[in-house]
Amino acid sequence: MSIFSPTHFPCPNCGTENEFNIFASINADRRPDLRDDIINGDFMRIKCTSCETDFRPEPDLNYLDFGNGAWLLARPISAIAHWAEEEASAKTLFDDAYGSSTPAAAQEIGNALTARVTFGWPAVREKIIIAQENLDDVALEKTKISILRNKPGNPVGPGVELRLLAVHGTVFHMGWIRALTNEALEVFEMQRALYEDIAADEAWAELGNELSSGLFVDMQRLFIVPVPYEPEAAE
Repeated sequence: MSIFSPTHFPCPNCGTENEFNIFASINADRRPDLRDDIINGDFMRIKCTSCETDFRPEPDLNYLDFGNGAWLLARPISAIAHWAEEEASAKTLFDDAYGSSTPAAAQEIGNALTARVTFGWPAVREKIIIAQENLDDVALEKTKISILRNKPGNPVGPGVELRLLAVHGTVFHMGWIRALTNEALEVFEMQRALYEDIAADEAWAELGNELSSGLFVDMQRLFIVPVPYEPEAAE
């Protein structure tokens, strides 16, 4: 079931309170239109009734797509600083719904799902594309690290992420994206063969194990030292 509630949210430009639906969960099997809206960038996006600024709040929801084998806890980009605790919370949520203490039918569903935690809209979108294209996200993250090491002129900086944007046949469309604004700083093509070569290369196995040691499967886990939540700030 997809769950939402009407909420007032201030425009980031003029501060006007705008009413729209905030989703707490999405079932993409029942609402594939919502999955499509996330991919095309329209999900939870509105135009301010006063200044007409286009905006949307950060994600904070559960996403289920049984047909494509995906379960996500999508969190705001600011929570990435606390990714270790967020990862543990995501595992607890998943286990409560589909773990060994749940009915057999729930466990059967859980066994067919890949559980992940993400931060910000570009990461949510990427994981959905990965699921739809039946890709291995660990292999994709290893491929990103290869790009980071070997491709000259990467626009690396705070809040800038390398994301898979689309797959067309043997070509992956990649982009360096500002996570908060979804602004593309650079978009380029990568041959699928690079991804497949790295996926099959045992020399990348140790790094793959590190990337896949929890539900936060993203090369940023290698570079961001997680900060504990202060007790009064824990969500």
